[in-house]
Amino acid sequence: MPPRDWCVAESAKVSALLDKRGETAGEVLFGAGFGPSGLPHIGTLCEVMRTGFVRTAFAETTGRPTRLVLVSDDMDALRKVPDGFPNRELLEQHLGLPLHRVPDPFEQHESLSTGINARLRRVLDAFELDYELVCSSAAYASGKYDDTIRSLLADLAGFNELVGASVGPVRRGSYSILMPVSASTGRVIEHTRVLEVDPVAGTLTYEIPADVIIQRPGLDYGIEPQEYYAGEPIGEPVTVSALGGACKLQWKADWAMRLLAGGVAYEMHGEDLAASAQVVRRICHRLRREPPVLFGYGLFTDERGHKISKSRGNGFSLTEAQDYLSQEALRLLLYRKPRRPKRFGPALTPRLNDAVRQEARRAADPERGAGARVRLHRIGATARITGPGFGKLCRVLDACAPVDFAAAVEFARRYFGDGIEHETLVRAWNFHEARKPVAEPRVFAPAEAALLERAAEVIELAPPAELAVRLHLLLTVSPLGRPAACRVLYLALLGRPHGPRLATWIRITGPKRSLRLLRETLAR
Repeated sequence: MPPRDWCVAESAKVSALLDKRGETAGEVLFGAGFGPSGLPHIGTLCEVMRTGFVRTAFAETTGRPTRLVLVSDDMDALRKVPDGFPNRELLEQHLGLPLHRVPDPFEQHESLSTGINARLRRVLDAFELDYELVCSSAAYASGKYDDTIRSLLADLAGFNELVGASVGPVRRGSYSILMPVSASTGRVIEHTRVLEVDPVAGTLTYEIPADVIIQRPGLDYGIEPQEYYAGEPIGEPVTVSALGGACKLQWKADWAMRLLAGGVAYEMHGEDLAASAQVVRRICHRLRREPPVLFGYGLFTDERGHKISKSRGNGFSLTEAQDYLSQEALRLLLYRKPRRPKRFGPALTPRLNDAVRQEARRAADPERGAGARVRLHRIGATARITGPGFGKLCRVLDACAPVDFAAAVEFARRYFGDGIEHETLVRAWNFHEARKPVAEPRVFAPAEAALLERAAEVIELAPPAELAVRLHLLLTVSPLGRPAACRVLYLALLGRPHGPRLATWIRITGPKRSLRLLRETLAR
């Protein structure tokens, strides 16, 4: 029995859908979407990479051309300022505006969404992922969505009822899937009462109700429309075009529209959006269109089990992930058991990196390694095993306490020889530097300070060939006793009571730097 490959199973669902749609030839579209309101996190990378796995499996089994389109919903309104962002006061002034009209708080790009898109591109391109990034604002403005919007206008009351059933009763009182973009303030008007629609002309007449109470994210109290929509006509009819980007669809309806307008055959979402995915399917069925295959994956949590969120910025950032994890390790994490929730934090780094070595060992077994060979093939890895394991390398760095990367290289070579890949050593060093404990200041007793003074003299004056002998003699004859004397010297140099052989550490660190560290400790 061949090993199970969930990507092949998913690609079979895509083939069945295409047969049902009658699309037996031509390019097959795979989709992904994200909101550029906060720093990119593992969820977005996951959707693109995992969808890429399925896309590759589909191409392998069918031979049909494919394309992966990643849509950035930069028409979404900025509802709150993400935690950890600079220039918070600037962002507060632009709440309610579409993300592509909000200034970049990092002052590097023309807008918030442009900057977030650029950050995500750097991550995806580093993994050499094949995708096409499309901005929602450009798609709306080009008229790409207009035909689908007209279909929604023709039954707007029905669609408002369908999607509105998924929100609370208070929100339902001013809910519409079509949200105008104000011509005067540029804000996305999210609280409206629809008065009239004209599907032929593609127009919408609405009013902002004067009697609605608006709940703003992060606040425990409601806001009057006059305050929330300052500068907008309250309780007055306004007629606008629903086409060409003059209106924005509420996100569940927007999701369905994007899938239908693009002819997407396959897309993923987190398990927290399972109910919303059902709404998307209902929208498709109401329009008499066959929905794409929607795959729900398990959520990623931080080390405390909390969902990783781009607004909170918790968990393993993608920058950290690139600094600590090999690409093969991250791909393997995303390939294995995608429906299960996964903890994703820096402390898991050694286990995640070494998982690829374990798969390579399994793959070498001609009888029982078929599953491992499938997994390695899917993530684009080889079955080779070179150098020490990542966890073992990190333990050596922790034991040796190198003061810089050059010293880390020297210690690693001393223990493992020259067979260590440079990139692996760089990641181990990054992990070591980020996780090492901060040395606490210590006051030494007079006898301990005297020992450190004598040790400084030995380091400064002893010929390199005699350093180990002289240090050994100094520690042996110390009135503190050798164990206590060693402990004092380790605390002064390394900030902890143990470490590698002192003479070796001093030689690799360099006598001048070691002496400087010792003098700084004595000065404190």
